[in-house]
Amino acid sequence: MDIFRISAFILCAVVFISALDKYTPWAALLISVSAGALVILYIMPQITRMVEQMNGLFAAVDGGSGYAALLLRVTGISFAAQMTSQICVDAGQKAMGDKIELAARVFIAVCTLPLISDMMKLITSFLGG
Repeated sequence: MDIFRISAFILCAVVFISALDKYTPWAALLISVSAGALVILYIMPQITRMVEQMNGLFAAVDGGSGYAALLLRVTGISFAAQMTSQICVDAGQKAMGDKIELAARVFIAVCTLPLISDMMKLITSFLGG
């Protein structure tokens, strides 16, 4: 199973990072970022397949309103922000990681404004407004 390969790879990377962190922190950070990028590249086919299947499901149910694209966009923003924030924390820059998380929250709020607007219109139409 792929998760065991990924876990073994990450554990090896962690051993190297731990060994290098004391003497060359820049090299440890470089290995950490590289290992993360390799894992993302490795799982990219599964992500692509998941996105295609979700688009197919939502196209049948959603009726073309765009909510599926919104869900995928918000999911992508949260994944990217979490990963980047963790890299910042690993590099000793927790404050920068917090700023990335804040930016992600703002972007998600902006992305969901059309959905909130549609919900408000639906609620007012039910209330006779």
